[in-house]
Amino acid sequence: MTTSHREGAQYAGAVAEAQQQLEHIPDAANWPLSERLGAFFFILLDAVEECATKEDVDHPAGAFRRSAAGWFSPFQESLREALPSVGVSKDVSGVNRWLAEFAPNRVLMAEVMVQLIEASLEDETDDRQRSAALADRVLTVLAGLWSTPIPSQVVDVIRYSIEAGYLPVDKLPLIRSWFEEEDLVKDEGTGGLTDSDSEKTEDQGHA
Repeated sequence: MTTSHREGAQYAGAVAEAQQQLEHIPDAANWPLSERLGAFFFILLDAVEECATKEDVDHPAGAFRRSAAGWFSPFQESLREALPSVGVSKDVSGVNRWLAEFAPNRVLMAEVMVQLIEASLEDETDDRQRSAALADRVLTVLAGLWSTPIPSQVVDVIRYSIEAGYLPVDKLPLIRSWFEEEDLVKDEGTGGLTDSDSEKTEDQGHA
C-alpha cells in the first residue's frame, strides 16, 4: 500500500530536528555557509534515515521516496521553510538572504537536497563514500551560488546609478520598497547601527 504524502508528516519533524541540532552546535552561527549547509544536510540525512528505516527497514530509500520526496509532501514544505534560516551566515549578504526567500529558489534547493538524500539512502558503498563525496561537492556549489557577492555588487551599482540621477526610478513603489527591505536586512545584520554610528563606536573605543 502506498503511503500518502500527508501521512509522511514524521519526515517534517526530521527537518525541525536537524535545524534545532544545527543551531545548538557551539559557534555554528559564525560558520561559513558551506559548513552550515553541509552540517545541516548530514544531520538531516541521519534523521530521515531513522524515519525511513522505521517505515521500511529493508528499503529505506523506497520509503523515503513514497512518503517524503514529493514536491507537496510535508517534508519538502518544511525543508523549503527551513532553508532561509539555515542560510543565515556571515558570508551571505542581505541581498542574497532576500533572494533566498523567493519560492522558486527554495524549491530548487530543497529538490537538490531530496535527490542527494535519495542517493545516500541507496548508496551501498563503504560508509557511503560515493554519495558523501557527491553531497560535499554539490553542497559546496550551492553554497557558492548562495553566497556569491555578485547580487550585492549589482544592487550597489543600481543604487549608485539611482542616487546619481542616471536611473530616475526611485519614485516607483516597487523599487523604493525593494531598497527599503534590503536596508532593513542590512540594519538587522549590524544590530541596527548605521555607518556613522559604527564609526562613533570605534572612536569611543580608541579614546
